[in-house]
Amino acid sequence: MPYTLQRPPQTAGIYCRLSYAPDGSLEKVERQEADCRALAERLGWRISEAHIFPDNSRSAWQRNRRRPQWDRMLKSVEAREIDGLLVYHGDRLIRQPYDLEKLISISDQQGLRVASPSGTRDLDSPDDRFILRIEAAQACRESDNTSRRVLRALTARRERGLTQVGGRRPFGFGVLVGVRKEPGPDGQWVETSVYDTTQQVPEEAALAVDAADRLLAGQSQAGVLRWLNTRCTTTEGNPWIAKSLRNLLTSARAAGLIEHDGELYDAAWDGFLPRETWESVRALYRESAERAVNGGRERRYLLSGKGGAQCCNCGGYLITKPTGGRNRKASRIYYCPACRAVGRNVEHLDAYVSGQAVRLLNDPRFLAELTASAENPGLADEVTTLERRRSEVRQQLAALADHPEVDAGMALLALASFDEKIRAARERLASSATQRLLGRMAGITQERWEETPVDVRSATVRALYGVIVLPTARRGPGFDTDAVRVIRVRSDRRSGAAPS
Repeated sequence: MPYTLQRPPQTAGIYCRLSYAPDGSLEKVERQEADCRALAERLGWRISEAHIFPDNSRSAWQRNRRRPQWDRMLKSVEAREIDGLLVYHGDRLIRQPYDLEKLISISDQQGLRVASPSGTRDLDSPDDRFILRIEAAQACRESDNTSRRVLRALTARRERGLTQVGGRRPFGFGVLVGVRKEPGPDGQWVETSVYDTTQQVPEEAALAVDAADRLLAGQSQAGVLRWLNTRCTTTEGNPWIAKSLRNLLTSARAAGLIEHDGELYDAAWDGFLPRETWESVRALYRESAERAVNGGRERRYLLSGKGGAQCCNCGGYLITKPTGGRNRKASRIYYCPACRAVGRNVEHLDAYVSGQAVRLLNDPRFLAELTASAENPGLADEVTTLERRRSEVRQQLAALADHPEVDAGMALLALASFDEKIRAARERLASSATQRLLGRMAGITQERWEETPVDVRSATVRALYGVIVLPTARRGPGFDTDAVRVIRVRSDRRSGAAPS
C-alpha cells in the first residue's frame, strides 16, 4: 500500500510532459491532464488552474535539455504555492536521479505529495523517498539502454552504407514503395508515403547535375536559382533558395557518401554527382564563403563590381551609372566611385574585352596550355584515400591512448601531416573548377559568347584577365584602346569562380 497522509493537499498542480511531438501536437499532453484531473477528483485534491505545467516535446532524461515548465513548477514548490503535484506517471516527471534529488531538496520539510494513477508518494516520508529513488534509477537505466540500442542501430546502418530512417525525402532520391498508416493529432489514422531513398529519381537527379554544372561553369548562384525555380520545387513544395541549393549540392548523399563526425563512408546508393564534381562544388562554396560575396543580386554587366575592371589610380573596382542628357541617347558608363578618376562607356569596354577573351579562347597556344594544366582526374580519389587513412590513424590512436609508451606528440604530428595534405589537395580541386570553366569556353564563337549568360562570361573574363582602366586624353567618337590594360592572369594563380 502506498504511503498517504490523512489531510489532502490544500493546493495541487499538474505536471504533463510529452517526450516527442514532431507535429507540435498537444493532444497527448491534454489527455494526461484530463487523467490527472480525474485522479484529483477521486482523491479530493483541489487543483489550482494557475499551476498547470505542460512541457510539450521535452526530454527528461537529457540533463542539458531545458524544461521550462519543470523549472516553473520547482519555483512554485519552493514558494509554497502548491503542496501537491499530480502527474500521469512517475517517468513523466523524473527520469534522472539528479531531478529527484533537486525536487526533494526544494520540497524538504514542506510536505509535498506526488500522486499518479500508480499511487501517492510523500516526499517527507523516508520510505517513499527510497521507492522514488529506485524508480528514478530504473527510469535512468531504461533511458540509457534505449540510447545504447538506438546508437548501435545507427552504427549498424552506417556500416551497411545506410542513413537513419525517417525525415523528409531528399531531392534526387526516393522511389515510392508503399504507404504507412500512423495516428494523427486528432486521433484519426493518417497515411504517410514510404520511399526507398537508395533509389534515384532520374528527373530530379538530372536537374541537380545541371545545377552543379552551371555553378562550375561560372553562372552565379542567383542565376542558377532563378533557372531551377522555373523547373521544379524542393521535395516539400517550396521554392529553391540559396541554402537549399547549397545543402543539396554539398551533401555527402549527392556523391554516394555518408558523413558522420567529419568522416566520410561509402553509401549503399550511387550518387548523382561524380566525386570530382562534388569536391569541386564544395571547394567553390568554401571560396565563396571566404570572399563573402553578396549572392542576392543578379549580375547585369560584364566588368562591374568585385573582381571586375579596376581603377588605375586607386585600385578600386568600377561600377556603372547612367549618363546622357535630355537631347542625347542615354547610355551607361563604368566609373570609379572612390576617386572618380576614370570612366568608360559600358558597351564599348565590354565589346573590347569580350573580343580579347574570344580571341584568346581560340588561340592554339592557349588551348595547348589549357590541356597541359588540365585537372588531375585522380585528385578526388587522392582526397578520399587521405581522409580514410586519417580516420584509421585516429582509431589507432584512440585504441592506444591508455598506453604510456605512445608518444602523443608524434601522433598529433602524424594527424597534422594528413590535414596538410588534404588541405593542399582541396586547394588543387578549387583551382580545377576554373580549369573546367575555361575548358568549356574554349573554342567558343562570338555568337555563342553573346548568347552565354553574363555571369558566366564575367567569370571567364576574371579567370583570363585583369582589366585596368586609365584616364583617356582622347576626345570625340571612338574607343581609346591605349587607355585600357588587359593583363593575362597566370595559370598558377587562378582560383575557382565563386557563386555570386
